[in-house]
Amino acid sequence: MITHNLGVVARYADRVFVMYAGKVIESASAAELYANPRHPYTLGLLKSVPRLDEIRKEKLDPIEGMPPDLIRLGAGCPFYPRCKFHVDRCKEENPPLITVAEAHQSACWEWERVARATKGDQEAA
Repeated sequence: MITHNLGVVARYADRVFVMYAGKVIESASAAELYANPRHPYTLGLLKSVPRLDEIRKEKLDPIEGMPPDLIRLGAGCPFYPRCKFHVDRCKEENPPLITVAEAHQSACWEWERVARATKGDQEAA
């Protein structure tokens, strides 16, 4: 199933593949992905969608910027211009999909920083 509706994904999918600019940038079980996103785009998607299962505590946090022109992709990560976690390496090299936990892959050089930011959000809740 292909969808932009994260509610449908959470309810019906066992495994989730998040894509950006035509490539898989994160893959995990649905439960793992929602609890522990390891790519800034996935984290951004989760923060930009209203949750119906929780009391609204704060404003939604949209992903700034525009999607890339797929005809003019550079050598680096296509999410780089929109990413709050980017480092210089991101502009030069597109990270491969690597295993970051059991059955969880991410294509991000800074996945550990994303993990810490996610953990910080969960502790603040």
